[in-house]
Amino acid sequence: MKKTLLTFYFLLFCFTTSLHAQKNKIAYDIVVAADGSGNYTKVQDAFNAVPDNSSKRTIIFIKPGTYKEKLKLAAGKKNVSLIGKSYKNTILTYDDYAEIAGGTSKSFSVLIEANDFFAENITFENTINSELQEYKKGGQAVALMVNGDRTIFHNCKMSGFQDTFYLKANKRTYIKDCIIDGTTDFIFGAGIALFENCVIQCRKDSFITAGNHEAGKSKYGFVFKDCVIMKYPKTALSKVSLGRPWGAGANTVFINSYFESIIIPEGWSIWSKDPEHKAYDNWKTSFYAEYDCFGPGSDTDKRIAWSRQLHKTEAAEYAKEKIFAANTTTTSILEGDWNPVIEKDKCDSILPIKKAKNADSNFEKAFN
Repeated sequence: MKKTLLTFYFLLFCFTTSLHAQKNKIAYDIVVAADGSGNYTKVQDAFNAVPDNSSKRTIIFIKPGTYKEKLKLAAGKKNVSLIGKSYKNTILTYDDYAEIAGGTSKSFSVLIEANDFFAENITFENTINSELQEYKKGGQAVALMVNGDRTIFHNCKMSGFQDTFYLKANKRTYIKDCIIDGTTDFIFGAGIALFENCVIQCRKDSFITAGNHEAGKSKYGFVFKDCVIMKYPKTALSKVSLGRPWGAGANTVFINSYFESIIIPEGWSIWSKDPEHKAYDNWKTSFYAEYDCFGPGSDTDKRIAWSRQLHKTEAAEYAKEKIFAANTTTTSILEGDWNPVIEKDKCDSILPIKKAKNADSNFEKAFN
């Protein structure tokens, strides 16, 4: 009898353990593997297989590898999660650029048009080096372009040169624990985007952001909170601008972020010095501001006169749920308020201690 009870309890333990393991195991709907061990070898085939206009989330797992494809997730393929093992070994890459693609908006490596897209542990890359002579006439090369609403990128990397990350539409995107690198205007567009705990790596003495928001229509544009702004590893930089106004309502704010000494004393820039240029006066109706930033590039004594230093009460308005509320823009109609939460988000802050105001820090490893 004793032996029978022991056997029963052992089997019950194994069964319970098995159920617990199954409960905690992520069930992938589609697996992509370059070696043929998944459902598909190409990511675009997986995108095409997603049911149209489904209210159920489709989870796609991409096994480690480099996938060279020009990818598009169509608007009807909503509620998709794209999961990799690590951004260091799961890379979506291509090498298109504006001159041959037919414009910047067609040069993307990856285009997300669908709503409610989620990406984790993925690198989005465009390998065209706009600094090389052969690309001088049209080397804008987008790694990731987003047109969908309520999109999330977590533990991802967006890597390129000119025009890396194009938040084209006036829709909402949450970027958390990500690395973004590039040369000129490498975070740009009309999106409503919150960057939290991100590493922004500058490859060139140029401009980080280029907002294209319409004047007077959006309370929020690009918001950077608790980020690190630094030079790309093994580069020599000294004159980086936080942004310039591509559109008349360009809206960009940095809050509690660390600036290496590469940031110019003026902080921000105009779009063009040519009075005949159509964007010459955009600075007059743009909104550029900082709050409680630190590090050797954060000195505000010589900031351009038309930028702002926020007060504490003003900075409090930049809470996530306020940034992503449906009524924050009149440019587009947004479907309801949105307050995104990332499950199992355990990443610690990448900010240095504020005592490091007088010395640059080294964040080459970024996120592990």
